[in-house]
Amino acid sequence: MLVSPFKSYLQESIEAIQNALTAFEQTAEQEIEAVSPLLLHLVKTFNEANTGGKRLRAVLVKLGYELNQLTATKDVIHAALAFEVFQTAILVHDDIIDQSPLRRGKPTVHKALAAQHGAYHYGVAQGICLGDIGMFWAMRLIGESNFSDSVRIKAVNSFLNTILYTGIGELLDVELSMQKQVQATENEVVKIYLHKTAHYTITGALQLGAILGNGSEELLAGLKEYGDNLGIAFQIHDDILGVFGDEAETGKSASSDIEEGKITLLSIFAQQHANELEKQFLKEYYGSGVLTTTELAKVRQVFVATGALAYAEKVRENYLQKALSSIEKLPITATHKALLEGIAYLMVERKS
Repeated sequence: MLVSPFKSYLQESIEAIQNALTAFEQTAEQEIEAVSPLLLHLVKTFNEANTGGKRLRAVLVKLGYELNQLTATKDVIHAALAFEVFQTAILVHDDIIDQSPLRRGKPTVHKALAAQHGAYHYGVAQGICLGDIGMFWAMRLIGESNFSDSVRIKAVNSFLNTILYTGIGELLDVELSMQKQVQATENEVVKIYLHKTAHYTITGALQLGAILGNGSEELLAGLKEYGDNLGIAFQIHDDILGVFGDEAETGKSASSDIEEGKITLLSIFAQQHANELEKQFLKEYYGSGVLTTTELAKVRQVFVATGALAYAEKVRENYLQKALSSIEKLPITATHKALLEGIAYLMVERKS
């Protein structure tokens, strides 16, 4: 059951974060337009991709700071924007890699730009450039923050590690997907979840906030245990939504994971436990490009029949429980522990 205190905390935090993000977007547009008005439509497209998000990562930075029994300031909110801008940037690249048509219910950045100019390569090229610029903007948001030099340096290094390991996770994801003759193991898939998702979705955000608040090494280590386990559970849930979710609720395609042959717990368990007919069907259709509604439904049916869906749900629950168990060991108040518990349930009960 979703713990209610975090729902209220989330709503209270979002307004300040959104106001700061709007101010950043205006400044970004002015900066780009000063170079050339020809580029203004590009940054506007990037900023449009920023809309519709839950602002959860920025909220986690704010919360990480407040775990030190401090009250978040404008400087903390400003630095917290780094994770929102970075998320948009990395998703632009991710959507190009996955050839995804939709993100948050709208055309992905490279698809939108390609449609505007009738040239797919243009959309991809400018999408890559915008993703790169977004990452540089994110780093600058922390680098220019008004904290002591020692805190700012530690914060920047922490954020750079988050970016690095997210990239490494993406490398492994693509590599496993391309080497179809190699049977991916559950351990390798969990490595992708840890590096590609957990670090930048939860662990890195909480740790950045804690660092800005001069948090202890004990706190940082505890947040890593919590965030890594919850991040893995989050990604397993995301993979389930990517196959069984309602596009109207998720805002993403419910076919792209199947059509690209994404390596997930669902896919490797199904392939390992399928009968001969099911194995042949998955070999022929999973990852074979655009499929019919009937073929997509058959893949989902195989995932259910082999027990893959039930297994993914079980593993997701195991990691969730590890995250919840780690909360008690954290040197924080009972109120903050309740907030972290609320986050955990929110991550695995969401439908988008």
